Amino acid sequence: MRVALLLRGVNVGGVSVRSADLRAVLEEAGLGEVRTVLASGNAVVTATDAPAAAEAAERGLEARYGRRIRVLGLPMADLQRIVDAYPHAEDDAHTPYVVLELEPGVARELDALEAGEGEAIAAGAGVVYWSNPKGTTLTSPFATALEHTAKDRVTTRNLRTLRKVLAAA
Repeated sequence: MRVALLLRGVNVGGVSVRSADLRAVLEEAGLGEVRTVLASGNAVVTATDAPAAAEAAERGLEARYGRRIRVLGLPMADLQRIVDAYPHAEDDAHTPYVVLELEPGVARELDALEAGEGEAIAAGAGVVYWSNPKGTTLTSPFATALEHTAKDRVTTRNLRTLRKVLAAA
């Protein structure tokens, strides 16, 4: 099956994983038909099991970079359902995000946080859908709460990025 691998916290904050290096690590980890997507820690691979593919990727990345890089593995059908369920309007004034949990239950915690003016949040299956005014991604009330509450327990993607991951399958 085709599996999306979403790396947490790479190519931001001084942790760089080039696409060519990511491809090599994933191939060395035994994952097939590796395609990287953008330069933001996304890949699509062939594997028999999404969680096992994520674990193999994490082991390979730790061996290569000497630190743990968390990886979420999702079957492409699950990722498609997540993207299709995005509940907020998409317009030029807002940025559409999906916050994906790396640990069960985090999405419920995040859904309890308050959205700021112009923001919208809604829980989904293992995700929180978030729309925020452009330019406030790091400073909005939800962004600030997200940073303090679940920074290392989630990975966040722009909805447009997730669509590109789907197209790469």
